[in-house]
This record gives sequence, C-alpha cells and structure tokens, in this order.
Amino acid sequence: MRAPATRPRPPPPAPLARLALLLALAGGLSACAPGTVVVRGQELPVAQADRLVRDELALERAAALKLPPAEKAARLEALAGRYPGVPISAELLHEASRAWRAAGERQRAAAALSRLLVEYPLYPAATQAKLELALLDLEQGRLRDGLATLSSIYPRLPAADQPATARAAAGAAETGRLWPEALRWWSELASRTSDPERAEALARAGDVIDARLATAELLRLRETLPPDAPVLAAVTMKLTRIRLHEHDYPAAEREARGLIAAWPGSPWVPDARAVLDRLTRLTTVKPNVIGVAVPLSGTFKRWGEVILQGIALALPEGSGYTVVVRDTRGEPDGAATAIEQLALDEQAILVVGGVSSGEAERAAVTAEELAVPFISLSKQENVTDAGPYVFQGMLTASAQARALADLFMGKRGMKRFGLLYPSVTYGTDLANAFWEEVEARGGEVRAAETYLIDRTTFTPLVKAMVGRLYTEERPEFVEAAREIAQKEPDPFRRRKALERLHDGLPPVIDFDAILVADFSRNVKLIAPALAVEDVVTITCLPEELKRLEKNAERNSEKNADKGAPRRELQAVQLIGGNGWGGDPSLFDAGPGGAGRHVRCAIYVDGFFAGSARPETRRFVEAYRARYQAEPTILEASAHDAVKLARQVLEQEKAQTRAALRDGLANLKGFKGATGDLSFSPRRTPDKELFFLTPDRDGVRELTRAELNARPAAAGAGP
Repeated sequence: MRAPATRPRPPPPAPLARLALLLALAGGLSACAPGTVVVRGQELPVAQADRLVRDELALERAAALKLPPAEKAARLEALAGRYPGVPISAELLHEASRAWRAAGERQRAAAALSRLLVEYPLYPAATQAKLELALLDLEQGRLRDGLATLSSIYPRLPAADQPATARAAAGAAETGRLWPEALRWWSELASRTSDPERAEALARAGDVIDARLATAELLRLRETLPPDAPVLAAVTMKLTRIRLHEHDYPAAEREARGLIAAWPGSPWVPDARAVLDRLTRLTTVKPNVIGVAVPLSGTFKRWGEVILQGIALALPEGSGYTVVVRDTRGEPDGAATAIEQLALDEQAILVVGGVSSGEAERAAVTAEELAVPFISLSKQENVTDAGPYVFQGMLTASAQARALADLFMGKRGMKRFGLLYPSVTYGTDLANAFWEEVEARGGEVRAAETYLIDRTTFTPLVKAMVGRLYTEERPEFVEAAREIAQKEPDPFRRRKALERLHDGLPPVIDFDAILVADFSRNVKLIAPALAVEDVVTITCLPEELKRLEKNAERNSEKNADKGAPRRELQAVQLIGGNGWGGDPSLFDAGPGGAGRHVRCAIYVDGFFAGSARPETRRFVEAYRARYQAEPTILEASAHDAVKLARQVLEQEKAQTRAALRDGLANLKGFKGATGDLSFSPRRTPDKELFFLTPDRDGVRELTRAELNARPAAAGAGP
C-alpha cells in the first residue's frame, strides 16, 4: 500500500507575514465540496473520514506523544499534514502547538495555532486555541495583538479561566505602558476574584490611577468602564484630588459628593469626606488674620524672633489685624505643618515666612497646594516656581548680580572682570549668577579663583590671578630670563638676577573690576593680598592714584635696568555683594584697620540702615526706638512683606486669597524700608538696591547722581 502523500511543513511565519499565510492556507481548502474531504483519493463526508483517519493514526499518535517536546511537535505536525481538513488533524495541530511551547519554540507554537485557526474555523476548542495564541503573542512582545485577541474572546472564556487571563493581560499592558488598558484588566480581575487576590488587584489598579494616568485618560475611563467596575470609585477620588490641586474647588466638591452618593460603601468615602472638610476650611478665610511661619526653636530661632519684630512695626496693636505665628523649627516638615495650620485652622489670608534655605521650597509648595498667598523670606533662587500664590520678599544672588552688572557694565562701560569666591552656596551662587550676567551682556570673565571658606592665606590665589604665580607661562618673563642666562655666567649672580626679575614682574591686569563674592571675614584678608600684588583698587582717590603712578614709574625704571618689563599702573574697581556688610570692622579706616584696603570699593545690598531714603529712615528710627537695636535686612524685609500685603488688602478691599494674590501680582511702586518695590512677572522683588562704599567715616550709600555719572575712564570709582 502506498503511503499517503504529505505536504512539507512551512517554516514559522514572521508576525507581520502571518495574516497573508493564513489567507493563502484558507484559500487552499475551498477545492472540496462543503462537508466533504479527500482521503486516499476518495471524497468522503467529514465524519466518516475522521473515523477512518483517527483509527489509522492512533498508534502513530500514541508513539509521537512519548517523544521529547520538539520531536513530538514535529511528528504531530507531520501527522496533521497527511489529512488536511479532517478534525483529528486540528487536534494534532493543537497538541503540536503545546509541544512546541514546551520545547521553548514560541514562534513555532504560534504558527501551529495560526494554521489551526485558519484551516479549522469550526474547531470546537477554537476559543481555547485563540487564548493560547494571544498569550504567546504577549510572551513574544506582540502586546497590542495579544491584548486585542484577549479582549475579543474574554467574554466566551470559561469563568474559571477568566481571572488568570485578566491577570496576564493586566501585566502585559503594564509592560507595554498601556496604562488605561492595564487599569481595565486590573478592574476586571478584581470583579472576578475575592480577597486577597481582589485586594491585590485593586492595589495595583490604585497604583496605575495615582501615578500613570492623565486627567483626560481618567475622564475617558470613567465614561467607558462598566457601571459596576470596582475601580470607578478610585478613579473618581483621583479626579477629586486633581481638581483640588488645580484649585478648582467647585469641581472638587462635585466629584467628592458624587463619589459619596454613587458608592456609599466604598473605602474611598472617608477620603471624599475629608476633601469636603478641607474645602470648607480652605474657602473659609479671615481677611484680618496674617500668618507667620518662622523658626522659633532650633538653629534659626534668632531669625524668627527678629522677623516678628519687623512685622510688629508694620502691624502694631490697634491696626485691626491679628498676627498668628507657628514655629517651623527651620525644617521642611515643620514649615509644611505650620503653613497648613495657618491656612486651614486659623484661616489666614496670607502667610509670611519660610526663611531658611532648608524650609523654603517645602513651604512654597505647601502654600501653593493650599492656594494661600505666601511671601517667602528666603534668599533661595526659584522659590516662586512653586506657583502663582508664591511671592519672594528677600534679596537673592541673581538680583545682586543683575544690579552689579547694570551699574558696572550698563552705566560704567566695563567689560572684563575677575572673580574670587569661596566654595560655599553664597559664593558659588553669586559668582555664577554674575558670570552669567557678564556673558549675557557681551562681557567676559578673564580670571576666576575659588577656595575653601576657612582659608586664611590668599596671596597664592591673587598671584595666580595676576600672573605672578606661574611666571614661566609669561613670554616676557621667559625672554628676560633667557637674556639673563646669556649675559650672566656666575650662578649666584644669575639666581639673584632672576629673583629680582620675578619680584619686579608687573601683575597682569586684564580686567576692569574684581568681584569678591565672599563674607566680610575673608574680604579683610583678600583686599590686603591684592594690594601686596600691586593690584590698585583706590579708584575714587585721584591724588593717591597720581602718587602711585609716579612710584610705579620710578620702580619700572629701576627694574628695567635689571631686565624686568616696564609696567603701567591700572586701577581696578573692587566690588562685592551683601556678604560684605556683616562685620563693621571691615570698614575701619583707622591705623591698622582693614578699611584702607577696601576704600573706594562698591558693594550691593538689599537694605542699609544708614540710608537717607525717607521710608528706610522712618523704619530704622522706629525700630531703634522700640528695640534699641540696629535692624538688618531680615527685619526690614519682613516688615515690608506684611506692610505691602496690608496695603493691598485695604486699597483693593481684598476679601479672598485669590483677590489678594492678584493684588500682590499687580503691585507697583510700594514704598518700603528696603526700597520702592514692585513684583516682577515671576513674583520676585523688582526694586533698586543699595550701592554702598567705604569712606574715611565708615560706609555710605552712593547717591543717585554718583550712580548715574559715567566715569571718564573705565575703572574709576564712586
């Protein structure tokens, strides 16, 4: 008897070619009449042919099932290929697919299932085959194909298979970052299971809702999920929180009330009620209550105490305002708690504080979340990025850098600068901000030296800045040294000549000004070191400059005879930031005092108690009279923050936090102790700072005429 002809088994198709192959296979089946199949050259009814083939293949099938998985799969496929169209061949293909999968050949397993589903569309276990094909798609990374198949067959699956299918689909959707799909499947799993599996599914769904879905996706899911979906309450709770965060309080209230009404037994009901309570407290405001969140314990306790003194002058007894204070301890968590208490428990219309760098950002974020206007007294940059309810009332490094660049580049025409700064936050912030300003305006930083804050010797740094430390890098020194070596054969005399050459080498002054971005303690050491290295900074004393020029000429003539280059005196403007003002001894012009080395320097500050500005003088006199002490920028800034808010409240009749926020944002020309203040579009202070200079009597503020006068030559002082 001749063995039946067999068709060669095609190689497993690539995913994109699968559909074309299946259609081709399907076309090949249309040659027989419906309900019949050709077996051994005879056209027989399908049922009769199936009985005949089943008996014939029984022994071979049993033998194949004993083979290792890969061999078994290949043998079963070969058997199925003998009699296409016979139901037993469908069973053999299904068994072959499972054997391929057991052998780790997922692609061949998928090919066998695909062939089965096309050639035998009426296969009784077709739904199970589609499920297995979908799971193979998921395993091979064809997530969208697999998930689409699962969605179509899921309602027809046996109830016992649905939980495992939903879990597999949810995990695959998460792998593909298909978050709405993942939420649907976790919800389905929760609806088909009981605890603890249900609780786990809801927890996974909660993670997706909280961290993975945008507002628009949540809204679409709420419209398309079944009404009894277990996750709907969680979706609504998330939308409630979003509306609360967006300060859309009416929408947040509608969401919370809707949740309570639709799902009264949901575990989210307590959270919804808490939101309603929070909304009540958020929208209840007392326009006469000013909150103050400052450290009253810990390292920064003294800061909080003097801030309260400044505020007391702006809101004296009988002003009609109540000041409520909460201790932040100078810590982020303390600041957040203090602001929340002031906003929710005390119904304050405004909060002032957040003074330390450690608490500034957290304070700002908390105030923004609560939609309470907040004026930060921190010098930290970008604190107002938290949002439109956050304002800044303290001097920052960028404001100082901008003011220095306005004066020395904009008004005095300087283009070249040197920098000296310590490697601490104050120094690096100010130096970097100034550097950025200089380059943005077309200038350049010609020299920059940084150092540890506790350094006590600055001569090497200054030498490096002016080219006296590494003299072998200067061409004029190398040339002069070569001439000495050629002319002087005696080693001792040659060495002495080189020492004189080195000592007489003039400094390289290729900058118009030097910014010392440091505190007064180090400035007292840096200024003399500059003088020792012949960096002349007394730009405001013309007679003294003439004397120094004559001395320089005489020394140049002497040193020229010894091989040293001639030098020309060039005065350099010494400039600084508000760190200079911390120690009055820096400006002591008496014998041995540091003041003579910083004479003519100019530094910028956000407040000066000795200013002749009327509002500043009024504040200083009141502060001295009440506290018998000298106010600083902390007291003055706190005073101005509360006073300007009071002005908006009274002039604009602001009764809500939103109205106060808008009034503050539009504030122009407020006259305060720290200057005439407006808020910039970024809600930072926009005001004219104080430019100060040491003279023989201490420190004085430069007049407007001095600031606006353009010197005859770059580098001239005040």
